Amino acid sequence: PTPMMEESLLYKLHSAGMRPGVSVDPNRFKEVFRSKFQKVRIYQVLKVSQESKRWVADPDNRICDAPGSWYCVGQYPPALDKLIAKRKNFAQLEDFNKGGGDDEYTKEYMARMNGEKSSRPSSRSGSSKKSKSSSSSSSSTSPSMPNGIRLDSDDSTSA
Repeated sequence: PTPMMEESLLYKLHSAGMRPGVSVDPNRFKEVFRSKFQKVRIYQVLKVSQESKRWVADPDNRICDAPGSWYCVGQYPPALDKLIAKRKNFAQLEDFNKGGGDDEYTKEYMARMNGEKSSRPSSRSGSSKKSKSSSSSSSSTSPSMPNGIRLDSDDSTSA
């Protein structure tokens, strides 16, 4: 896995106890079910605030398509507002038809995917040092797309 994937909660929940060195915080998560072939794992989230539980249980905080309806879209408790304000909604980075993308975010994302520690503001001199030091690797010779995404080349085929 990429360094960014190894840091993700989803990867840790998926691989905890199955891959060496991968674990989840036992004070935050408790595995309550694992299927026979380990394809499905269900965790209980521990230490959820009682205030948040009360807010979610209150029918006045539900947004339903009609009064008394069974279909209600979810919304998060106010305690998470600061965290949600910082989020970057997911978008397919390879979607060339989208247009108007956030180039700085994409560069930072791709740096993290390549295992580089990106820091704001980014400097061009740092990226040239990286390419010089990795000139012997096969990734530096692979072709790249206009947005900087590198294509992996298969060594068993010739172009």
